[in-house]
Amino acid sequence: MATERNQYIACVPTATIAWAAVRVGCALAVLVPAGGCIGASNGSTSTSSGSNNVTQTADANVVQSGDAVVGLSDTDRQYPLSSLGQTAVTIGENTFRVWLAQEFDTSRPGVIAEGLMHVRPEEIAADQGMLFVFSDEQVRGFWMLNTTTPLDIAFARSNGEIVRITQMAPHTLRTHSSIEPAMLALEVAQGTFARLGIKEGDRLDYPLTVFSVQP
Repeated sequence: MATERNQYIACVPTATIAWAAVRVGCALAVLVPAGGCIGASNGSTSTSSGSNNVTQTADANVVQSGDAVVGLSDTDRQYPLSSLGQTAVTIGENTFRVWLAQEFDTSRPGVIAEGLMHVRPEEIAADQGMLFVFSDEQVRGFWMLNTTTPLDIAFARSNGEIVRITQMAPHTLRTHSSIEPAMLALEVAQGTFARLGIKEGDRLDYPLTVFSVQP
């Protein structure tokens, strides 16, 4: 999703409605856009480590990881998914591997606004998503500019309390507001939260390292 620069990120946060205009994949109020990836089947080799299977295709930038194919959207994005910081967050018993889009990441200007723009559904595994991290709590807004994958978004306060969950349709400019102040926003494939029984009032647990920028 992307966020609008004046206060929302269209699946891109609105720049806190003005800040997050640069968001990823959906619009935050501070809005941000979202993106996806695809895979190739010719000339690939695979290796396995434990339960994680990784397949390298003929295109060195396209990698099969679990049930997702990463790299398909690289040529359309300013920041390929593989170039973003990553971490894991949990909601109840559910763990999500997430790409990070941080408002304070000066080495990646516009990362919030790009969000998941251009990312294809094939690039997002069932346990993957993008976590938008802001410097403070404000009402956020996201839209789906240039975002091809249907998404769920959960807005959370700094203490992790989820204050709003909503669904966002691809390539739409409707602003999805957090309604209440939020410091975090988690985007995942649409239908994920309902399937897992995740609801407003649940807690998003995250490591404090999300406030540190990764190279």
